[in-house]
Amino acid sequence: MKRTLQVELLAIDLCSCKRCVPTGEQLKKALEILAPAAEVLEIDLDYREIVVGNPEEAKAHGLVTSPTIRLDGRDIAQDIRESECESCGDLTENNTRVDCREWVYRGRTYPAAPLPLLVEAIMGAMLDRDVPSVAPDPVDKLTENLLRFFDNKKGGCCCS
Repeated sequence: MKRTLQVELLAIDLCSCKRCVPTGEQLKKALEILAPAAEVLEIDLDYREIVVGNPEEAKAHGLVTSPTIRLDGRDIAQDIRESECESCGDLTENNTRVDCREWVYRGRTYPAAPLPLLVEAIMGAMLDRDVPSVAPDPVDKLTENLLRFFDNKKGGCCCS
């Protein structure tokens, strides 16, 4: 019986962010690499990109940091680390400080999700057939970082 693995990329910007854009590119590359294995395992890889454009959408999607990658509703990186992202700051009035996610893999920190991390996470999810999908819980309150971004976001600047 064929199974679907839902792969989601959630981000506040997928046009100019120097972290979200390359993370999305690496994620697409990982899916391309794993497509033959998914076919053999009878798994459909269902990929979606979600650009979160306002606080209401962020709350509804349960967004805690950008970018976020979820497999069947689960964030692939439970350790959330952020640092200043100047490219997202440029999307705000007065160059507001905006922090984006950093990725930690094998003891090193990366500004964008490294390909080996993504391949390992997706392959692990493909092999773990007994874990059911979950719906991420919405959040009642956004993090200070996301509030700062949305409160100061320039109109019409992002790919939403």
